[in-house]
Amino acid sequence: MISWYDLECWFTVSCYCHMKNTVHEFALTKKGISSFLALVMCACVSACASKAALRADARYEPYENLLEIVSDLQRHANDNAYRFPAPRDPSGQNLYKASLIRLLNFEKIYPRRMPDVVNFSKGICMERLHDYAGALRAFTHVAGSDSPLREQARSKTAILEKFNDLADYRIEKNNVGDYLTELEFKLDAQGKLIGEVTGTPYEWLAREDEEKVEQHLAEFVAQNYIVIQNGIDNALNLYRQLTVKHAQSKNINLHYLNWADFCALLSRRYAQETDPRSLEFGMETFNKTADAAIRIYSLVAQKDGATEKVEALGKLQAFNAFVAKIQGESE
Repeated sequence: MISWYDLECWFTVSCYCHMKNTVHEFALTKKGISSFLALVMCACVSACASKAALRADARYEPYENLLEIVSDLQRHANDNAYRFPAPRDPSGQNLYKASLIRLLNFEKIYPRRMPDVVNFSKGICMERLHDYAGALRAFTHVAGSDSPLREQARSKTAILEKFNDLADYRIEKNNVGDYLTELEFKLDAQGKLIGEVTGTPYEWLAREDEEKVEQHLAEFVAQNYIVIQNGIDNALNLYRQLTVKHAQSKNINLHYLNWADFCALLSRRYAQETDPRSLEFGMETFNKTADAAIRIYSLVAQKDGATEKVEALGKLQAFNAFVAKIQGESE
């Protein structure tokens, strides 16, 4: 099948031949020569433009070699993953996930080409994605080879074994207390691990894991506040501590939203348990948590550029409508 580019090239050559055969018709003057050259240049420019238009968007072109994949990872080797979101590739995908897929595809096509570099790079991608078991397998493969990377792989393996053991830690859980015991053990162990890796790129991974456990603890207490002693106060304190301790985290707005959601839940639960039209309904009690929810939602809704801003605005409008309804019924 003939493409538009082939037709353009054929047309250019034909025009050139035609002009060559009829060049004697032009006067051998400066004006005639200039006209001839202008026609040739127009035809060439048209052909080049047609070829460029046929090329795919460069952002989605396949990576041609292993160096291109590894160079992207090298540029972000020391990124602060705790404070900043994961880097994106030119197509907008998570760089580590996209690079891992490219490495797996490269490995399938060229199974014997630089396996140590491929496995080492896979390990970096997996550890940044918090897949510590997969990263351990990749680095162990390099550590057992005669590759120049084996010493680096061995040092990474020793650290990742601690990360993996902590991530896999589980105890048999039969009640709420068992869940809390497991989370408290993980928090204590995460604090010790952070002390060991402070000053290295693994510090950010450890802080991410610690933040995740603390968030899980706050959400667990909030979801079970009815059966936990002083559940409301404990949940509110945990959410408050999250926003203070992890003020530099990339997830700070998420913590604020979860805190506001819990305050809004308490307000709704109080309105359900006590009829707003009755004399027993206390507007001050209702406003205590309702005002807190509105204040925290507003805090996130005013942050320009935050991805959570739209979500906060929607929740704020919906909750304001609910509060206005309750206030109207209680009057």
